[in-house]
Amino acid sequence: MVAHSSSGARPGRPPAVSIAEIHATAARIADDAGLEAVSFRTLGEALNVSAMSIHRATGGIDALRHALIAELVEEAVSATAWPEHDWIATVETFAFGLRDLLMRHPLVLEAHRKAALDTPGANDVAHRVVAALRQGGLSAEEAAYGYAAVHDFVTGHVAIRLGRGELELLMVDPRHREVSVFAEHHDSERRFATGLGFILAGLAGSGRSQAPHTSTPRSANGGTHADR
Repeated sequence: MVAHSSSGARPGRPPAVSIAEIHATAARIADDAGLEAVSFRTLGEALNVSAMSIHRATGGIDALRHALIAELVEEAVSATAWPEHDWIATVETFAFGLRDLLMRHPLVLEAHRKAALDTPGANDVAHRVVAALRQGGLSAEEAAYGYAAVHDFVTGHVAIRLGRGELELLMVDPRHREVSVFAEHHDSERRFATGLGFILAGLAGSGRSQAPHTSTPRSANGGTHADR
């Protein structure tokens, strides 16, 4: 959890609502309508307080949005159970964790498209994944770009899913659906798990390590992510 300052509040005058309430409401608004929809006015209306109360509690709209993103990222990182002594499982944990965060809070992906997620937790995760890839036999440069390959695969996959919606194939004209290469293979979980498996196999090959199973990547709890 990120510690937040209430420096914008007037001394001796507590805010009418808590930072936790403001952030929870801002997250709901941003996930539904985007970060630009988060304003003092919309928050005030949702929380039944004045816009000035929100301003006093947060110190400004840019500060509020930045703190909200940081909190969501740090919470996700702190809740991650990292495997030990298994570089493939570490990369899988990163990939599925990032996917789940972005699917749960599209506002994080929206912010990430404009700038890096510059939080202590996000930086620690990046270094952890690069270190795992180094353990898999990759050079420093290969590990950095290997991390980027997994990261970009995840964010691209999520962007497509969020943009097209879960009912994408059902909304396509039946005539077009019949000739699609995905007509019989349109399981988003399998698509993600299989694609990630191919990337891991390539990384393992580059590191001259044993390649993982590409069809059912392992989860940190011993199951398979493909069965989610």
